[in-house]
Amino acid sequence: MDIERIKAAVQSTTPAPLHQKLHDAIYEQIIDGTLQPGETLPSERIMKDHFGVSRSTVRQAVNALIQDGFLQSIAGTGTFVLELPMKASASSLIGLITSSPNFNFFYPQLTAAFNQHIRQAGYGLVMALHDEQADLLEQMIDELLAQGVIAMAITPPRHGSIDAALARLRRMKIPVVLIGRNEPVKGVDVVATDNIAIGYAATQQLIELGHQHIVHLGLLAYSTGDERMLGYQRAMSDAGLPPHIYQLAEETSPAADALNNGPREHMAEPARIAVHQIWSGTDTPRDLPQPTAIFCFNDIVAMGAYKALRELKRVIPQDVSLVSVDNLITVRHFEVPLSTFALPGEAIGKHSAEILLRRLTGDSFPITVELLPAHFIMRASTAQAPYHDEALPG
Repeated sequence: MDIERIKAAVQSTTPAPLHQKLHDAIYEQIIDGTLQPGETLPSERIMKDHFGVSRSTVRQAVNALIQDGFLQSIAGTGTFVLELPMKASASSLIGLITSSPNFNFFYPQLTAAFNQHIRQAGYGLVMALHDEQADLLEQMIDELLAQGVIAMAITPPRHGSIDAALARLRRMKIPVVLIGRNEPVKGVDVVATDNIAIGYAATQQLIELGHQHIVHLGLLAYSTGDERMLGYQRAMSDAGLPPHIYQLAEETSPAADALNNGPREHMAEPARIAVHQIWSGTDTPRDLPQPTAIFCFNDIVAMGAYKALRELKRVIPQDVSLVSVDNLITVRHFEVPLSTFALPGEAIGKHSAEILLRRLTGDSFPITVELLPAHFIMRASTAQAPYHDEALPG
């Protein structure tokens, strides 16, 4: 047993209970071979003194490992490490942990392609959802490891750090690829959408149509939102145009995410209110002409903007052009179908599966960060800029 490693894990600042930290640290050493089959664990008293925890904490951790089949306790003799279950030592399972597929077909497309490619290579798939919480992700990782998963594709959650979880998987030599969101971590492969390119291309499309007063309805606390906003800013700067960014505030706590696991309609109403504020001048300099185009964070935000423009008697696209992201099925059936970007879910699933399969063969190619392009779908919501420069109310 590596005492110092376990002590460091137990004393870490992660929010998990002490017994869970101790359980995970011992479990990790069983899986990576530090603790060998037949080896005897120190007594509860010795572990209590070594790790600075109570005996009940030690007992909880050890009993959980006994129940999981990794340890055996023999009265009067001690607690021994067992041979790993067959499913954990000779598995052909690959794990996929993603966000809840809550508002578009991106994750289902990704999952279907990922599943197809690993099954063609003779592997099976085990899935879990982390609900955007890092602590829940760690639990999902534990569950998948207990099932014998030998590699993982993970969508980084919005809440909490995953550095410790990834470091643990690296120590266990479990290949990992981060998917869907571009959050580069040293030593970990990434396959995601190029959201900066989306923001740039969307804005450039509008600029090429003659629009100069372009609003971006972005979303706080989304890494994808930050990237799309950056692309918008670059395109506006390259064209010598002033940016106008309206960040939509959204409840971003884990509890709110749990409540908002529907199609995220809660994004639409803030967007509707924002457009009313922009056109009334309450959130815009009075001497700025009214916008002639809006680039929306996603299709749900665009729905709110669409509704507000109808309420304001603005005609799409004659008065205002709209461009968005996601390509939800509904937007093609709008009275004025929405121009939008289709995300590369299928390509991300394929590429991430290929990377994991290569890692499993022992291929030590350099760490890969692949940012894949989205596909722009031009529909009726975009048109040439109107020739008038109507000022905001003053």
